[in-house]
Amino acid sequence: MPKLIPNIENRVRKLPKPATYSQALQPLFEAVSNALYAIEDRSALGATMAGDVRISITNLTDAGKFRVEIADNGIGLDADRYEAFQTIDTDFKRARGGKGVGRLFWLDAFERIHVESLFNEEGGIKRRCFAFTLRNDEQIVEEDLPNGYVGRQEVGTTIICEGLRGTSYQKAFPKQKATFLRYFSAHFIADFLVGNGASVEVNLDGEPTKYPEAVADLVIGRDLETGDFDISDYGTFSVKGFACDKEASTGLDGNHQLHLLANGRTVESRKVDGLIGLSTIAAGERDDLYFHGCVSSEYLDERVNEGRTAFNLPEDILKEISRKCVEQVRETALADQMVSYNATRRSNYDEFVSRHPIYGFDDPDVQLSRVPFSAQTPEEFATGLVKYQIRRDEERQSTMENVIELLAKGDSVPESFAERLQTAVREVQSSEQLALAQHVVRRKLVLDLMGKLLTRVRERADKQDDFHLEQTLHSFIVPMHVAGHDAAEKRSRAHDLWILDERLAFTRAFSSDKRFDALLKDSENAERSDLIVWDFASGLGVVDPLRDGERVDTSKPLEKVMIVEFKKPGRKHYGPEDQIHFQITKYIDELRGGEIEGFERQRIRIAQDCVFYCYVVADIEGDLKRQLSTWSKSANGQGRFMPLQGDVNGSIEVIQWQDLVNDAWARNEATLYAAKLQRGRPG
Repeated sequence: MPKLIPNIENRVRKLPKPATYSQALQPLFEAVSNALYAIEDRSALGATMAGDVRISITNLTDAGKFRVEIADNGIGLDADRYEAFQTIDTDFKRARGGKGVGRLFWLDAFERIHVESLFNEEGGIKRRCFAFTLRNDEQIVEEDLPNGYVGRQEVGTTIICEGLRGTSYQKAFPKQKATFLRYFSAHFIADFLVGNGASVEVNLDGEPTKYPEAVADLVIGRDLETGDFDISDYGTFSVKGFACDKEASTGLDGNHQLHLLANGRTVESRKVDGLIGLSTIAAGERDDLYFHGCVSSEYLDERVNEGRTAFNLPEDILKEISRKCVEQVRETALADQMVSYNATRRSNYDEFVSRHPIYGFDDPDVQLSRVPFSAQTPEEFATGLVKYQIRRDEERQSTMENVIELLAKGDSVPESFAERLQTAVREVQSSEQLALAQHVVRRKLVLDLMGKLLTRVRERADKQDDFHLEQTLHSFIVPMHVAGHDAAEKRSRAHDLWILDERLAFTRAFSSDKRFDALLKDSENAERSDLIVWDFASGLGVVDPLRDGERVDTSKPLEKVMIVEFKKPGRKHYGPEDQIHFQITKYIDELRGGEIEGFERQRIRIAQDCVFYCYVVADIEGDLKRQLSTWSKSANGQGRFMPLQGDVNGSIEVIQWQDLVNDAWARNEATLYAAKLQRGRPG
């Protein structure tokens, strides 16, 4: 009668070839799993022996001479198990997740395989020996013990595999002892953590490592169980958790681990640091431990691949299962430890929103649910929330556009229009309030810091080696050595010139501490002015051509320019060469009639009759007070003012540092009040 004839060589050739350490070790892991199952079977029949598996490996670094011997004291290859061994795709171990193909991986991985087994049968203990060979006929060749070989003396099975077959296994198999032990421990960690009653010894070229002692010694806490819980669409799960010494995660990706099991064996371990949130967990008197959780479920048992190397599930489902399992761990096994973590996380979030109000656009609990559970820093909160902020802005924009479109059509306005309009207005107002709060928080911080910085600089006023503090103050207002209009300038052009004048808040037409010969065409003057500005809202002559996307007419010369000089707060000594009037007029003489190379390399002429608005920010005391004694007082009576005469048009005003800060506070008073912020105390 015709029948299907199996082609074993072709079947083995089609097995997936290893690309990683874990995959290359899988045939060996299969043999060890069989040994553990055999011990469980013997114990189930009433045997009282202590389960024992001995794994001896020699020549780990030499693929041709590699040899592994796996010996157990399990039930042995009795008639039923021997028949199952001879049957491809047997369902003998189906209840445990066995696919009946594990020994095919042996044929794929090893050149030579020898099996010896002692088992109980009617009439006493029987021995069975055979070679297992990759070929289409007679893969199992029964044989006697070699001459001089004593063989096993007790019930159980010994499997000897020699020589790594094929370049894939030869390249992917680990060559270092430490690497081998890390992967071996990771693969069987669930067995060793949960405990299956068997002891395992791995002897690598004469160096033994005993399990579960090697892993059990790392377990500090064992009472982190969730009990059974349901995950929608996937059935019932349970997690048995352990608090382990950090060494238990050596060689694994991440610290906290979730081990997904199939039929009691680890299929894959997943890093869950971000899902746990806690950097470490506590158990007993220690708080520097990592969580290891073993996940069991019929759903996973039924969906493991035939080599038990992976689950036949999409990654998004495995991620969802992992997330739900860790959520259950947080709510049960780690509930007490999460109380403190959640309080700290909420406090960090509240502080983040107080400093960055634009992210406070929804209920705090809702916002926290939108970011990774491990998020605690401003960067992590912002990264998680920015996409929701963009969606919110887009929805608000669409709402406004729809209202505008409805009005523009000229059709009859529906009764619901008023409600739609009110909704759109409320959304705009809410957005404006958040944007205003963000703006004000930053300005308050800048002004508070400015006050502290002024105080510190004044405290060091007499220290000649503290010139860097004066530079710091200058750079705080506007970066030094920068031409704001220069597109080739790589340094930051961000500034806080609004402290001087609100109209300068967004200007890029400025030069800060740049040499005149770098600013003006044909200039050979190496001197520097602290700040020169030739564009702000009142129209000092030029509009930034990039601002409105329009090229402007630069043929007309500049008629207004601002010059600012910063003097160190607390400075009292000004020599004859430090005359304010003389310094400013030197700068004006250099600028009048010159050409600034402006935006897009366009040259901007400065008119001979240009009006120069010149400001000196200083503390009027000591020599400077005497120098300015003949100048007119400013409107508040604290500053000094002098018009420029003769060939120069303009004026010089000396402003006290504290007045500069006070005026900035006054200009922002309304917005500060609206945001319920108060001025910080002087430093």
